[in-house]
Amino acid sequence: MEQDFYKGFLYWVYSCVSTEAVITYRVANEIRYIHVYDPLWLVNCSAKDIDCLFVNKIGYRKEDKDQALQFQKVVTICFHKGINSENAWLTKWRKIEKEEALKAEKKERNVKSLEVNG
Repeated sequence: MEQDFYKGFLYWVYSCVSTEAVITYRVANEIRYIHVYDPLWLVNCSAKDIDCLFVNKIGYRKEDKDQALQFQKVVTICFHKGINSENAWLTKWRKIEKEEALKAEKKERNVKSLEVNG
């Protein structure tokens, strides 16, 4: 996912034709587009990009409201929880991974100790 598009951000909209969110921004004299097919891709935005998308709500047609708001909801959760590409947010999975890694290290040390002493 491209980063720091907030600097030239123009707008973002939900496209019912392609069923994606399209972020439009400018770099120098060039207009660029980011096509977001899955709302969860938005967790890969930078913190400032999340701020930008939170402040500038997604555009959509009335009949596409439910689909478009899925993208906006992900941005809102990212904004409130501090989830972005710059932040390794803590989850239960990370805690379990650390605990299992420590167990494996301890087991390895014990095996080496037995080999040396035994």
